[in-house]
Amino acid sequence: MKACVFGGNLSVLVNGCPTGEINIQRGLKQGDPLAPFLFLLVAEGFGGAMRTAVEINLFKGFSIHRDGPSISHLQYADDTLFIGEVSVDNFWTLKAILRGFELASGLKVNFWKSCLMGVNESDDFMEVACSFLNCIKGRIPFKYLGLPVGANPRRESTWSPLIVSLRKKLNSWGHKHLSLGGRLVLINSVLNSLPIFFLSYMKTPAQVIKKVTRIQREFLWGGVNGGRKLSWIKWRVVCQEKKNGGLGVRDIKLVNLSLLMKWRWRLLQREDVGLWKDVLAAKYGNHILMKAVWPSGTIPHNASLWWKDICRLEDCVESKNWVEELVVRSLGDGACTGFWYDKWMGGDLLCTKFPRLFSLSLQKQATVRELVEVDGDRKTWNFLWRRSLFIWEEESVNQLLALLENANFSNLADNWRWVGDPDGVFSDKSAYETLMKDMVIGPSLLPFEAKIFSKIWESPTPSKVIVFSWQLLYDRVPTKANLILRVERYSSN
Repeated sequence: MKACVFGGNLSVLVNGCPTGEINIQRGLKQGDPLAPFLFLLVAEGFGGAMRTAVEINLFKGFSIHRDGPSISHLQYADDTLFIGEVSVDNFWTLKAILRGFELASGLKVNFWKSCLMGVNESDDFMEVACSFLNCIKGRIPFKYLGLPVGANPRRESTWSPLIVSLRKKLNSWGHKHLSLGGRLVLINSVLNSLPIFFLSYMKTPAQVIKKVTRIQREFLWGGVNGGRKLSWIKWRVVCQEKKNGGLGVRDIKLVNLSLLMKWRWRLLQREDVGLWKDVLAAKYGNHILMKAVWPSGTIPHNASLWWKDICRLEDCVESKNWVEELVVRSLGDGACTGFWYDKWMGGDLLCTKFPRLFSLSLQKQATVRELVEVDGDRKTWNFLWRRSLFIWEEESVNQLLALLENANFSNLADNWRWVGDPDGVFSDKSAYETLMKDMVIGPSLLPFEAKIFSKIWESPTPSKVIVFSWQLLYDRVPTKANLILRVERYSSN
């Protein structure tokens, strides 16, 4: 490792010509691709010191639950967050570890960039603690890795930095003369990409979505200066796919919902392990790792706003439960699949397909494996009813047994399958396309019209010519005749 760090050479470019090589004697330079890896090796030593302090009870972290994980610190590159009980012993331990890490690694802590925050603690105590640790006093909410921690995602003030960032980006384009095709490219590549980090974690309020959409719409039709310009084509048409007669601009609301759905999908994956899953399981129960859909009554009233938004993604489509339709159970050994509550046999839940039998069952929470005995190709189902069945109820049992003959078991574990993708794997794109079909009604195109819209985007002509042809197909070219027609239409309404 020392040979890699101190064994390099560099040369300086003078008028485009390299000078003689200089041997590096002071370690890695800024921008060296090896530098981040070397820093992570050093930072891992600090994480090991914190874990050791917790094990020998020198530092008490924050326990999520009696049997849940205890969190003492979170690290991402050079951003470190300490979490623990407010006590003098914790402060002494933290100060000793920071000082020891500084002496061992040569990396000094910048206390002017560090802050201490207390939850339900007096101001006097926090002032003394900040003086002891030689850092400034912080307040909640605060930013960590670019996201506001402790902020209410349903308030517009939480999203103000995002709106400011979008307007700042528009101001940087103030002296550029862009065609409609060029503005379309910038919307898709820049204005739609800036909010992705926020949208992937927090559910966006309706007022914020309107503001972001308004910024995009005004930039598309009014240029850099924006303003209340005439929108020649409805925004829902603009957001349609190009093959369906739109411009392919992504709808902010649907992007937000599809990105949040990814958390639901990751909860169901056994191979996707992490501290965040352990925290959620300890706080809300292990059943969240097995269920794709939770009834509204099972969401705790004291749950975080983030968790409530994640659990209520089904409500965004009024006509159906789109999550339940797209996430189905792929049967393996049946040990983790609920017999009545999971969609593992056919298109409907067995509790809804056979409601009478479900109401009589004494095994409502049983798994498939608990109700069946498999002997080669023979399957024996063991049901327990709370009373003797009537004749017509026994006919329902026979129908259920006939349906269960199609069940195929294996030695593999049960898993989940995403119906929206041929491979059964979730993707943001497939979730977005599904929501686009269910929530946004586009123009009804005839087959030959859809073919024309698809062909114009395959043309090698410049984007501004293609977009002009797109407007021409809708008869929305900004001419004087079209403007008079629009004014007459608005006045008649």
